[in-house]
Amino acid sequence: APNDGSILALVGGYDFNMSKFNRVTQALRQPGSSFKPFIYSAALAKGFTLASMINDAPVVMEDSGENQLWRPTNDTLKFYGPTRLRVGLAKSRNLVSIRLLQDIGIPYAIHYLSRFGFNPNAMPTTLSLALGSASLRPLQLAEGYATFANGGYRVIPHFINSINDENGHNVYTSHFGHACSDCQA
Repeated sequence: APNDGSILALVGGYDFNMSKFNRVTQALRQPGSSFKPFIYSAALAKGFTLASMINDAPVVMEDSGENQLWRPTNDTLKFYGPTRLRVGLAKSRNLVSIRLLQDIGIPYAIHYLSRFGFNPNAMPTTLSLALGSASLRPLQLAEGYATFANGGYRVIPHFINSINDENGHNVYTSHFGHACSDCQA
């Protein structure tokens, strides 16, 4: 639940007897475009608005470490020129997201992403971050989205709210819930 971080259920695999690997809590996946709202959120916090214009135009950059050129495109293989942020996000335009990250700065974005619970040391320090190239566990992504759903307040996911003994006496109550903006999970 986004308001307190309690987890009602999760499905980490097909059959626990066949594989003990929990894909929700253990697998690392690239979130792709589902990561873009976090970049846009950082831009809004830095003073951009939904009406801000970003040029959706071709870009060519050196690809770090591979001595090749990086030519990101939109999935439509088209470019749309000056585009409002609201349209760039709604249409998931890759080049708008890349240029937006370039405008706000990668260090600023990575620092801002820590507010959602993302480990800044695990974030790529290239513009591919705008396209969701970070490796995250699905539960981490859900924690980030819970911050949006909870009005901007981060919560720490937890599996157990409380434990009672055989007499009904409480022996454990979760201390998880809202996390302050300075706290780290």
